[in-house]
Amino acid sequence: MTPPNSYVPLPAVFVETVAAAVPGLAESLDGETPVSIRFNPYKPGTGTTAGCSSPVPWTESGEACYLAGRPVFTADPVFHGGAYYVQEAGSMFVGWLLRRVLRQTDAAVPKVLDLCAAPGGKTTHIASIVGPRAVVVANEVIRPRAKILVENVQKWGSGNVAVTSNDPADFGNRLPGFFDVVVADVPCSGEGMFRKDYGARAEWSPENVQLCAARQRRIVSDAWDALRPGGTLIYSTCTFNAEEDERNVRWIADSLGGAVTEYGEVPGEIVPGVCGGGAAGWHFYPHRVRSEGFFAAAIRKSDGPASSAKKNKTAGTLIPLGRKDRDEAARWIDPEKGIERFAAGPGGMSYGFSEPMHDTVSALLGGRFGLLYSGVQLGEMIRGALKPSHALALYHGLNREAAAVAPLSEEAAMEYLRKGSSAALLPADAFAGGLNLATCRGVALGWVKRIGNRYNNLYPSAWRVLHY
Repeated sequence: MTPPNSYVPLPAVFVETVAAAVPGLAESLDGETPVSIRFNPYKPGTGTTAGCSSPVPWTESGEACYLAGRPVFTADPVFHGGAYYVQEAGSMFVGWLLRRVLRQTDAAVPKVLDLCAAPGGKTTHIASIVGPRAVVVANEVIRPRAKILVENVQKWGSGNVAVTSNDPADFGNRLPGFFDVVVADVPCSGEGMFRKDYGARAEWSPENVQLCAARQRRIVSDAWDALRPGGTLIYSTCTFNAEEDERNVRWIADSLGGAVTEYGEVPGEIVPGVCGGGAAGWHFYPHRVRSEGFFAAAIRKSDGPASSAKKNKTAGTLIPLGRKDRDEAARWIDPEKGIERFAAGPGGMSYGFSEPMHDTVSALLGGRFGLLYSGVQLGEMIRGALKPSHALALYHGLNREAAAVAPLSEEAAMEYLRKGSSAALLPADAFAGGLNLATCRGVALGWVKRIGNRYNNLYPSAWRVLHY
């Protein structure tokens, strides 16, 4: 491959140390980058498999695939409706591990913390695996990145995710023993991104590797108490070196109290990385598998008593909706999708929750967490009538009989997504009077309200698709 003008060579020290220990690695980092997507099981049958060339080996049948090329995803309306997520194939291995962890857990309703969650690839994958009645708390300490996380969670529309923006230590201090699984895809030195991100090459140094390794240990250590005894930490990085990978896993097991867990043979040409005592993590090397660089390991926390949290009597609580408002909210939801509780939340919005999610959100509010989103944001209740939110339009359990449905062509859908006003592409007679759910290939995109011979495009301005 002829390098572009912005080409940055691999750092010499990296080539002499990390890459030298893995023959063929350095050469592969100047190769082509594979493209892979993961489908939303809550929004099937959308025709998004047309470009698939082969499945991702460590995912379930029909869950994810490689593409023959890289299309312009922003020009596909159902991408914006959450029909699929563009995700690096190696990072989907977290889902492979999670499935095996859940098979061995005794939790009737698993609670999973995605500790470093933005932009949301692993969060949406976890939400799909655990099922609608389980609970996923997705945390991102950097607030602008947390907003992107909220957007992707809403687009996925699973209804079983709460998004927070907190330091990892808050979970260990305020919710001890709360989670059955903690996923920590920790910030790293980025060696696994060298093939597609020359900036990562320019920023790499041995000193930064040491800083990252220390920060990773701090993040895991701070959140460790939030994992229940006997629970499992899934630790991952997008880097190759042993300092951030095997040695950190060994440190976690030895210093915090746990055992590295193996789950038999893994698919593909994934390379075991020995973490001490013969126990293994797993390396994804670009010359061995169709993936960028990735590493993952599972550590089972030792059994023992859990710490107890201090109760905060002055913290906020969820306020149940009154009967009339509850009935109004319920008519917008498919009754078979597991929404059992309706409550008023921050900003005057009403929310729908499964019973486990309701209890989790109550615990987060009680612990004074920075809660940005949770469950299903239904909308604003105005004099007994629900003004539905955009998130409700994207929720897979929306009752589509609550409003008119307006199927749009791809051209009309893109005009809608950019909030355009072309009468030729998006005429008013495409919509019924009143509120409409705009869809494309069966996937919901958002709301439109027709008033007489005109209509209001209610797609969020902050999400406008300006370039495609």
